[in-house]
Amino acid sequence: MKNRVFRFFVLMAFCFIFVSGAAAKSGFFIGVQGGWSMQKPSFEEVDFDSDSSFLYGARIGVKFMMFAIEANYFQASHNLMVKELVAFNWDGVEVDYNYLGINARVYIPLIVVHPYFTVGYGSYSANLKDIAKDSNRGINLGLGVELQLGDKFSLMAEGKYHNVKVDIEGVELGLKNYTLSGGFNLYF
Repeated sequence: MKNRVFRFFVLMAFCFIFVSGAAAKSGFFIGVQGGWSMQKPSFEEVDFDSDSSFLYGARIGVKFMMFAIEANYFQASHNLMVKELVAFNWDGVEVDYNYLGINARVYIPLIVVHPYFTVGYGSYSANLKDIAKDSNRGINLGLGVELQLGDKFSLMAEGKYHNVKVDIEGVELGLKNYTLSGGFNLYF
């Protein structure tokens, strides 16, 4: 009997903590983000140093219970830093790096704090100043947390891993990228 009562209270506590937050903020949202983009470009026989840069972007989407779908854009500018001499001179060349795509989120709906998993698919573009530009589709994976502050406002922080390859002057340039960003959303 004591075991059943204990299970009942555990189940009720679980429902209170997780289910009560599930429908807390549903609706349309818009938001902005800013943070750091850490890029590690690569291609055969050439090593680059990692480069970090400021990123900025925006998002618009819809959240329903434990799920959200958003359109997301961000931009960052990196400088290629070649570790060794190569036949072509890309050392110090600026790379404008952009992402425009769709992300899906699955929330763990606690009462005020909402951790989430995210996966996205979209178009990545790289523009090497005065050399060439290309775009390709790719995916990203990440984790984040949203802190609900009232009915219409939330703060967010997330980290993502992006991996895409672009073709620059016949060279397949890999653009592995980690982003750490923060921002806010306004709900309607």
